[in-house]
Amino acid sequence: MKKQTILYILLIVLFLSNVFFVFHYVGRFGHKDHKPRFSMVEELNFNQEQQEAYNAMKSTHFEKMKSYSRRISELKQEMYSNVGEQEISEAFLDSVVDLIAIEEKNKDLEMYKHFREVRDICNDKQKEQLSKIIKDAIKRRDKRGKSKKRD
Repeated sequence: MKKQTILYILLIVLFLSNVFFVFHYVGRFGHKDHKPRFSMVEELNFNQEQQEAYNAMKSTHFEKMKSYSRRISELKQEMYSNVGEQEISEAFLDSVVDLIAIEEKNKDLEMYKHFREVRDICNDKQKEQLSKIIKDAIKRRDKRGKSKKRD
């Protein structure tokens, strides 16, 4: 009887821990009230007119960036799909890598232009804050690119 009681108690504890996990961790993913980590509108404290201008710029900018990223992904898939081939032409690899570089360049130019457009709708105080945001973003991007030493 004692073994069964211990097993029942253990079963109840495991069940309750599963319920807790489901409601507190799994339920958060895809939650509609999830706020983004960063909001340019909030950081720069845009007024209504600035918000409308920014939202129009942002949607155009994101579409362009998605297009560049999609193209880069397609080119990389094309390049890496040939890894198993016996012979791959250096000219092919060079041309694909050059196309990837062009798309990366276009992405960087688009990002630069976007920040210039955002700067145009900012007042002087917001311009200073935007400069700080850009510097911080560049630092984070540089840190992300650095890899740890590997054997």
